[in-house]
Amino acid sequence: MSEEDIKFPDVNYGENNKEQYNELTISEWSPFFGHNFWEIFIFSMAYGFTKNLEPSEPTGKGTLNAKMFSPPVRHLMRALAIKHFGDINVIKDSNKVVKICEKYANAGFQEVYAKIKNRPSEKPLEGIFTDMINEVVRNSN
Repeated sequence: MSEEDIKFPDVNYGENNKEQYNELTISEWSPFFGHNFWEIFIFSMAYGFTKNLEPSEPTGKGTLNAKMFSPPVRHLMRALAIKHFGDINVIKDSNKVVKICEKYANAGFQEVYAKIKNRPSEKPLEGIFTDMINEVVRNSN
């Protein structure tokens, strides 16, 4: 384990998002049913970043334990930070990496939540992710 992995801070998904995160993990209509909050966080982070949403500061304090984020997931977070800042040296500062990821996740979460919550009832769960991914791909071309 590297020194940076040891210093990886807890992650804030936004105190104001807690009820909605919980709803997505306990509701059978949600593709995140039975999943963990960190998975919603990472999907929202990637969605917010890929859609070029304006990063926004989440409320509250670090609420997801750093141990929830496996090394491959941390590498994904570092890659996002490198792309955002345009500087590979950002990986030396885990706090800075986590902060920008928190901001993109917070920016993306409300759209992700709305798309899941307001999907037509006849649309299969897996279709929600497919639609969101296709939307991002179309808009990036």
